[in-house]
Amino acid sequence: MEIKVIKTETDFFDIVKNNKYVVVDFFSTDCPPCEKLAPIFERLAIKYTGFQFIKIHRQENRPLAQTLGVSGSPTLLFYINGELQNNRLSGEIAETDFVAILEKISPTRKIRKNKATSEIHDLCIIGTGPAGLTAAVYASRYKIDHVLVGELTGGLMTSSHKICNYPSEIEISGMDLTKKMWDHVNQLQTPFKNTGVTQISKKRAGYELVLSNEEVILTKTILLATGTKHKHLNIENESKLIGRGISYCATCDAAFYTNKTVAVIGGSDSASTAALYLADIAKDVYQIYRGEELRGETAWIDQVKNNLKIKLILNSDITSIQGDQKLESIEIKNISNEISKIVLDGLFVEIGSEPDPILINQLKLKTDEKGYIKTKADQTTNKKGIWAAGDITTGSNSFRQIVTACSEGAIATQDIFKYLKITAL
Repeated sequence: MEIKVIKTETDFFDIVKNNKYVVVDFFSTDCPPCEKLAPIFERLAIKYTGFQFIKIHRQENRPLAQTLGVSGSPTLLFYINGELQNNRLSGEIAETDFVAILEKISPTRKIRKNKATSEIHDLCIIGTGPAGLTAAVYASRYKIDHVLVGELTGGLMTSSHKICNYPSEIEISGMDLTKKMWDHVNQLQTPFKNTGVTQISKKRAGYELVLSNEEVILTKTILLATGTKHKHLNIENESKLIGRGISYCATCDAAFYTNKTVAVIGGSDSASTAALYLADIAKDVYQIYRGEELRGETAWIDQVKNNLKIKLILNSDITSIQGDQKLESIEIKNISNEISKIVLDGLFVEIGSEPDPILINQLKLKTDEKGYIKTKADQTTNKKGIWAAGDITTGSNSFRQIVTACSEGAIATQDIFKYLKITAL
């Protein structure tokens, strides 16, 4: 069914009233999770024909978003017979979670494609962050027959409000640096699939990849550069209040909290830059970290300490989250076991990231105790024909930066080039 873009509140309520099953995507501009969701939303709109899929630009419809309790981008709402359901999704939305809700309330059977091999390549680069994009540049220049597969161009880099340590760029946003890298890849006419990978299996001549859009790719070699995903606090009420006061992306959701009170949990560069960004928008910002000192670049730490809007709380950890339909407050505990309550409008979680284990486990790749892929100096893994690069690996002395991801992508592609030449003899 065709996706409708809604411009007014009246049009929205007319569609909800006159369609039995409705899926609503509230999206924002400059929102990496929104960009990741967009092709998934389009793909599922074609497959689930019994639903009316609609999109609403949140910045142009703030009153409607507020009425519906939407305070995060993207947010998916589901309606049946005009009634809003409890199955709300927000933030970094996984396609599997989206599909699970559609299957649960699906009024018609989805359209299925027959599985068929669509393409054969020498190399498949999985992941479109700095490592994957750099690998695609090198693969193009080495003239390797390759394809690039990924859901979010730029990966977590897109969430960075400000990057000041990438050579040649004194100061640049993650979105702008992503655009520059993507323009380079695109200029080289790299074959690209804007989708995810659901399954990988070993075949006699290499590997078979099943994509989220149900295409199948056969490849001789794989470069896994899928990066990492945001860690969650894993405490009660967190998942319930995602998109209702809890966010993992200041770049995406800061505008919801103009002149309001927010907190950032974490002590890394990501947490500090999020706090600094929010300080330009919110009334008050708390930065809460369990360590004795913030960690990361001294330049960011100095800016946090010198910003009068940011209240830095160290040696403290969040212990509970309160709120029913939206976030109301949190409780924190310090090293003396003293508990304090902070009333908040928004909570931004920046406690680091971790690899997604699904493809790693399917390929049976060796990892360290935290789930990062063990690689050699040439970025090879324990499996023949598989390389890994970027934040997903133990490489570069575990110094997970954009510049190290780029270098690992380049090193891996150079070694793949040599491997393909040898195996072709």
